[in-house]
Amino acid sequence: MAILKTAKRALQFFHIGLAAKKLQRTQDETEHLLAKQALAGLFADARGITMKVGQLFAGNDGTTPFQELVEGIEPLPLKAMIPLLEAELGQKVKSVFRSIEPAIAAASLGQVHLAVLKNGDQVAVKIRYPDIADAVDAELRLVGLMPGVGPVNRWGFDLDAYKKSLRDNMRRELDYRSEAQRQDVFGRSVQVPGLKVPKVYSNLCRERVLVQSRAQGVLIDKAASWSEQDRLAIGQTLMMTLFKSLFVAGEVHGDPHPGNVFYSHDEYGQPQVTLLDYGCTINIAEQRRLALLKLIVGCRERSSTKPLDCFAALGFDSKKLIPISGSLPALCQILFRPFLINHPFDPEQWQLGKSFNDLLGDYRWWFRSAGPSDLFLLMRAFQGLIQQLQQLDVNLPWWTLLQQAVGREFIQQAMAFELPIIKCAPTAKALSFDQQATVLCVRVSEGGEQRISIKMPAEAVLDLEHLIPEDVLERIIASGKIDLKQLSDSIRANGIVPQQLFTFEDGRKTYRVWLSNSD
Repeated sequence: MAILKTAKRALQFFHIGLAAKKLQRTQDETEHLLAKQALAGLFADARGITMKVGQLFAGNDGTTPFQELVEGIEPLPLKAMIPLLEAELGQKVKSVFRSIEPAIAAASLGQVHLAVLKNGDQVAVKIRYPDIADAVDAELRLVGLMPGVGPVNRWGFDLDAYKKSLRDNMRRELDYRSEAQRQDVFGRSVQVPGLKVPKVYSNLCRERVLVQSRAQGVLIDKAASWSEQDRLAIGQTLMMTLFKSLFVAGEVHGDPHPGNVFYSHDEYGQPQVTLLDYGCTINIAEQRRLALLKLIVGCRERSSTKPLDCFAALGFDSKKLIPISGSLPALCQILFRPFLINHPFDPEQWQLGKSFNDLLGDYRWWFRSAGPSDLFLLMRAFQGLIQQLQQLDVNLPWWTLLQQAVGREFIQQAMAFELPIIKCAPTAKALSFDQQATVLCVRVSEGGEQRISIKMPAEAVLDLEHLIPEDVLERIIASGKIDLKQLSDSIRANGIVPQQLFTFEDGRKTYRVWLSNSD
């Protein structure tokens, strides 16, 4: 029977793969939409892990076919769920509820029914699908057969660790008692203005049933049309929730797709964010929290903190990071850019992928492969926040809100946190933030007199070829005296540290370019 179910899920995977390839190849707009609809339909039919992948598409896509995965798919009839509900509760439905309604929508592992308890409390009852556990087990067996290919194989990703992380997380999500406990802890430990976590009725929660207070509100596409003041308040609540859950509580909501957040106004007319579905949360140990905050503060203040030591404390493989350790301070400047400024940050200006690639090139895969297997869940949480801010069209001061969320005392604790020291080979450079150059300097003189003097952020050196005027660049290349590619490779390997980059004599003109750590 298990083999048959695995084969059935494999066939669904196969059809989804074909639909995804068709979507990727389609150029015509109408055909593209039809391909999306077909792919979304396959995700919906599959439920389980595959539907969760479809919900990730919805978070990135925001278009109608995938949006249906967020708002819910066709649920099973109430009469099909009642026997399961009564079996879990150990009593008849009418003994517990005054009424229970058919589900209006369904999710990846279960569906939600609105109900009224005997005492009059209005609740939402989440019931796990019959046989979904077997379907997920079949999918996990397929995941276990996945080979390491492409970047996964070339750059040494620990695929077994990622598979284990997925397997542990999915099996935990299937137990609603575990979810209820985590939801209760989250609600008590993450106190943020404007945040509402539904109350859990623990006495009615079972492995396949979760009962919580009823939540009301609209999805983000509707909230995006609210006033700027309301949207800013919502954005602050979302950001403060992530920061407080990550650094203070150490328990992060790891499933930030749009269907898990309701937006409303409380009885005083103030914007309110209701966070749902705690099946996927990420536990972050205190050492890792302190190391991450120390990394952000060190990067911001250009302290003597060494990023290599912080990344190792976060769970990264230090042996893999040592060959690129010279680039880690600059990498942190890219990753933590929103925290480095004091004014509201526009995510559209981040260009994270391009900057990441400019600095590391193909070695970006080496950095990713060095990360712990649960890192992708934390990245999902941050990615979800950024997408929500973009949909709300608001810019927020990240550093100010981080300070408010964690408090000065915790920041000082992080700054004083002693990291394990990572020993490097003599040829490797484990640079600290204060060793990194701060400015890229360009000076042009003619006949011994200065004509042009320009200073720009040191990170601009990563795009040096595009900063040089085309005619000058052509003459530099033609001279054969300066190898700009070799220069870029050296910077990537050794870091953006103070140094003379090159001097180029061009007739009466002299071009001098260098990196400095003084303004």
